[in-house]
Amino acid sequence: MVSLPEEVFQETYGKVKKLIVTKKLAPGQLITEHRLSHTLNIKDDTIPVVLLQLKQENLLVGSLDSGLLVRELCEQEIAEMFDCRIALETMTVKLFTHNAPQSKIDDLRNLLVPFENGPKNNYVFYKIDRYFHEFIAKNCGNRTLYQLFKSAKILSFMDLVGLNRPLNEIMKEHLNLVSAMHQRDEEQAVKIISLHLENAKKSHL
Repeated sequence: MVSLPEEVFQETYGKVKKLIVTKKLAPGQLITEHRLSHTLNIKDDTIPVVLLQLKQENLLVGSLDSGLLVRELCEQEIAEMFDCRIALETMTVKLFTHNAPQSKIDDLRNLLVPFENGPKNNYVFYKIDRYFHEFIAKNCGNRTLYQLFKSAKILSFMDLVGLNRPLNEIMKEHLNLVSAMHQRDEEQAVKIISLHLENAKKSHL
């Protein structure tokens, strides 16, 4: 496979991934290099490299030869993944609340500041939501737990299901969580993340 400059890869990767997250490429939809190249007006060798990367991330299934499909999730898969998220993220939140330096909690708070008057762009806020959850896991102080978070492919799952609730509700729950973390209230933080993920689960089932 041809080697690409990082910035060229990232630009095309971002465009294709956005099509998946925003459901412009729908679950179960067949993707061909030719059609995608035409849609994105890209004439170089980036498309096959990007498609293989997205397959590795579990967003696509199939093969380049026979055709790739956007991965479809059945209700059972969605329910089971949310249950896994609740199990993992209640612990990452508990540990983050206990272990994270104040500067990391401030970083989370600052991440949300631009959206305090209400998120306007679903895709932009989706990326913030994704980063928010990974940031907590990455900085919880338990490297093995963060590796479990990554190996469970939670981020790919988030890419496939997207956000299915009013953005203001999600934002409010994020702010409540950061407030509990700021007060080092582990019990309250765990309650908030559990409710947050249960609400997300219900919105997809």
